[in-house]
Amino acid sequence: MSSNTTPLSQTVEIESPKLSVRPSHDLIVKLVSAGTAACIAEVITLPMDCAKIKLQVEGGGISSTIRNIAVQDGAKGFFRGLVPGLHRQLGFCTIRLGLYEHTKDLYIENTPLNDGLPLRFAAGITTAVAAVCVAQPTEVVKIRMQAAKAGTARYTGTMSAYYKIGATEGTKGLWAGLGPNIMRLSICNVCEVVTYDSIKSAMLNRKLMEDAFPLHFFAAVCAGFTTTAITSPVDVVKTRYVNSKPGEFSNALKTAVVVAKEGGFKGFYKGVVPSFFRITGWNLIMFMSYEQIRRRLISKLPRY
Repeated sequence: MSSNTTPLSQTVEIESPKLSVRPSHDLIVKLVSAGTAACIAEVITLPMDCAKIKLQVEGGGISSTIRNIAVQDGAKGFFRGLVPGLHRQLGFCTIRLGLYEHTKDLYIENTPLNDGLPLRFAAGITTAVAAVCVAQPTEVVKIRMQAAKAGTARYTGTMSAYYKIGATEGTKGLWAGLGPNIMRLSICNVCEVVTYDSIKSAMLNRKLMEDAFPLHFFAAVCAGFTTTAITSPVDVVKTRYVNSKPGEFSNALKTAVVVAKEGGFKGFYKGVVPSFFRITGWNLIMFMSYEQIRRRLISKLPRY
């Protein structure tokens, strides 16, 4: 992205002189807005995520997977792992999006990076790594609860899952799949932020679209497609590894080898259809919610 393109702070965060607040207040608003917007998106798109997890773990087709979830568990089956999912978003998105602009500023102040793709890549990867290192237990609990078969749930509830995993598997169990998830979320964060920002900036700079819903929708679809295509193989390996029994796989690489032997190239794209709709829908809902929530919160803060 060239230096004359629209910065992310303008495309996502609705910066304007009228909305100027103290930096400390603005950071808090970003964190709250990111976490809240992510939770809204999580609730709305969780059914597709449950279908994706089932496909990755058990195989089959999207129609049969959705039908099986409905028959075996009813409506609640599409919201398995809702509570840890909300925990996950509060941990992951609050950090990876809420701290993104602040991290960019730190790089600008302390490194030669000052604009363009390298700066955005660095900030995106840094916040993604921080988010995974802090919130990985929520990912483990969410995946295990979603992947459980009807009548064979491993845990009685979310807190029970945290306690049981910690008691029986220790920190290694709670942070299972840390490496694959760092890789996946780093790629995902870069794909979402950079693609969304690049598409939106290009359209605005060329005056092809206005900064409104149609542009947000188009940019989110592009970001969703890019993210799904690039992260699906890592996501499949991560899901299989995290949901495995203790000792089944020694590391993520061996998990990937097993996935390749079992399903070939297609094996790395199990659940890609629900994943695409989920990621695309999530981006659309999250970015639009984030913009509106942040604007509303800032409007109630004192200016200087």
